[in-house]
Amino acid sequence: MKSSWNPTEARAALERHGQLGEDLALRVYSSRLLGSEPSLVLHGGGNTSVKSQASELTGERARVLYVKGSGWDLATIEPAGFPACRLGPLEALCRLEKLSDEDMVRALQSQMLDPKSPTPSVEALLHAFVPAKFVDHTHADAVLTLVDQPDSRARVEELYEGGALFVPYVMPGFALARAIVELGADFGLAGLMILDKHGIFTWGSSAEESYERMIAAVDRAEQAVRRGTRAVVVAGRLSDDERRRRQAELSPLLRGALGTAADGKRLCIEWRDEPDVLALLERDDAEHLTARGTVTPDHVIRIKPFPLFLAALRDGELLPEPARARSAIDEGLRAFAARYEQYFERGRAALGRDLTRLDRLPRVVHVPGLGAACLGSTLRDARVASDLVLHSARVFHDAESLGRFEPVDALQLFEVEYWSLEQAKLAVGKARGGALAGRIALVTGAASGIGRAAAEALLAAGAHVTLSDRDGVRLAECGSTLARFGPAVHTVTADVTSDAEVERLLRETTRHFGGLDLVVSNAGTAPSGQLHEPAGDLALRQSLDINLLSHQRVASLASRTLIAQGLGGCLLFNASKSAFNPGPDFGPYAVPKAALVALMRQYAVDLGKYGIRSSAINADRIRTELFGGGVLEARARARGVSPDEYFAQNLLGRETTAKDVADALLFLATAEATTGAVITVDGGNAAAFVR
Repeated sequence: MKSSWNPTEARAALERHGQLGEDLALRVYSSRLLGSEPSLVLHGGGNTSVKSQASELTGERARVLYVKGSGWDLATIEPAGFPACRLGPLEALCRLEKLSDEDMVRALQSQMLDPKSPTPSVEALLHAFVPAKFVDHTHADAVLTLVDQPDSRARVEELYEGGALFVPYVMPGFALARAIVELGADFGLAGLMILDKHGIFTWGSSAEESYERMIAAVDRAEQAVRRGTRAVVVAGRLSDDERRRRQAELSPLLRGALGTAADGKRLCIEWRDEPDVLALLERDDAEHLTARGTVTPDHVIRIKPFPLFLAALRDGELLPEPARARSAIDEGLRAFAARYEQYFERGRAALGRDLTRLDRLPRVVHVPGLGAACLGSTLRDARVASDLVLHSARVFHDAESLGRFEPVDALQLFEVEYWSLEQAKLAVGKARGGALAGRIALVTGAASGIGRAAAEALLAAGAHVTLSDRDGVRLAECGSTLARFGPAVHTVTADVTSDAEVERLLRETTRHFGGLDLVVSNAGTAPSGQLHEPAGDLALRQSLDINLLSHQRVASLASRTLIAQGLGGCLLFNASKSAFNPGPDFGPYAVPKAALVALMRQYAVDLGKYGIRSSAINADRIRTELFGGGVLEARARARGVSPDEYFAQNLLGRETTAKDVADALLFLATAEATTGAVITVDGGNAAAFVR
């Protein structure tokens, strides 16, 4: 591992945050350096601190500890992520014989200069006790490879030639801080401490010194690991394309089984199939090895104490028989739930506390040949789990090459999983709420107009959404505009008049998010012409493809995914007022839209038994690109009104917007007892009332 310390960047950090003081500015800079290296920390792991001074409200200067706040990520941390705590009281807390978790948190919060700051890290007392200005803590992969061994102490002492303080495993928090106090160690020797089964601490008089010590210590560990391990060899039978195609086929089956299992939830799925992961799953002992525990206890709150291993689905060979594949998944989930129940009961009995069991669903599902399906309430959560899985695979392999992978035992892992302070970390970044939280949606024609508004409404309601359009440039712009929703937004350029493109669209959606719950079939055009004229006849034939048959393509393939998933679902079609009230010279548009309403009703009839709902929106006079190319002006002139007056010609006398249509679509998406419905969104047009 190489140092990334850059004096120019350090000075820039001072200029950017210098008004807060040099200590905090450099603390932010070096923390981000550590957080930017995935082999050191991942997704909120690790913590850092600096001892400095800050002003009380009275103006008096106080000795403080700036320590990473719980829930913050070192890779992106800002000064606000370092609550300032009065140092003297924290040092006094370290001298106590006993302190409950709840009392420790209250004590830490009581010493924050700003009560609105984030809760200090659970390791704050340990940071306070170390007599050095800057303190860094990571979960470096190479260090974990060495300490997740039965002879970890000997390995550490040999590697660092006695220059590192080795601490046998102790529960994080006050227990760990107290254990360090009782060791009475001379912290001035090397500025290096190794926590068995947990990670590494370094410290120094400056941010640079502490950081460089961390890099040097981890580099030494990496060299030792490289000397004692062998290369990863992958002997998979599937090409990358074929493996990912099978992942996309398996995901809805898996997601459906998870949704209907005991404690069932709708989860997102992120697949990891890098060589390290595939090689791990090809090992003869893979199932037993991956079940021994997590490489550091912190990971348990993200990926559970053990994964589900589906050997029966090796290479996805059961996929041509969906019923058998689903049966194998269901059986695996039942076995996982029973095993987790036993783990919980043993842990609760050993601790002698009244605890509420967490759900019995896995967060990692290993499928030999296909990879690891990593699960989360949001795609962001699934990606956190997937990153942990990838780095864990490397530690598993390297630890077994060096000796034997031996992490903390099940009871020690249980203590961390059910530790209220660890669960609080998840609360900081909990899943977005909303009526559609946990749902996965597809919106076609999403680059503008009604499609774009619908996508935004679904995202705001908590859904994960694939936005699709044939205009890739406009679609990219739309995706950028909705970037505030983070990983919940996915874009796929596709032409829904192509069978192959629609197949790819559905495959990419299920591969990206793990399944599908809702479709807003919106793509369309607005051609005009008289049907008895050759031009009108041609326009009708072309319109039938985009305004009717494209909806059938999308609905047909989406329905197969929804049926395979077994969680119900919803198909929503953007029809038109013209379906019930056609206008002059507008047959090429009105006829397919009338047929689209019939298509919607047929799906409602045919798919109701699967819990799949089908409804439509009839909108009229919405300012979208359908009115481009002079269409708006022509219609306004035909009615003897201005364009603005044209849009407000309805019973309510108000313009109907794309947001109005999106709100109606959102209603239908959440109306669990409604199917076969047509909702009119046009401000009121008596001639178009549905009969």
